[in-house]
Amino acid sequence: MALSEADEERIEAEVSRMVAELRLNPNQEKEDRIGVEIAILPEQERDFVPTALLRLLVREREGRFDDLDPRPERQLPPRRRGFFRWG
Repeated sequence: MALSEADEERIEAEVSRMVAELRLNPNQEKEDRIGVEIAILPEQERDFVPTALLRLLVREREGRFDDLDPRPERQLPPRRRGFFRWG
């Protein structure tokens, strides 16, 4: 089953938000969290992410930055503090 146009637009907006967040203050933790967020997407949505990234690059090269609404629809998972949980 193919994604609807609304689903594609939602995924493109999410990818745009992730890229904007990473550009704001790039670090390894943000890259890892974005990777996790993409990994937990349903398979069809995850398969569409490369297409969304390519569309984002095309928009940037053409100077169209406000085509997508970068407001987050879903927040990144909360950051874990430390490796061990002491009872």
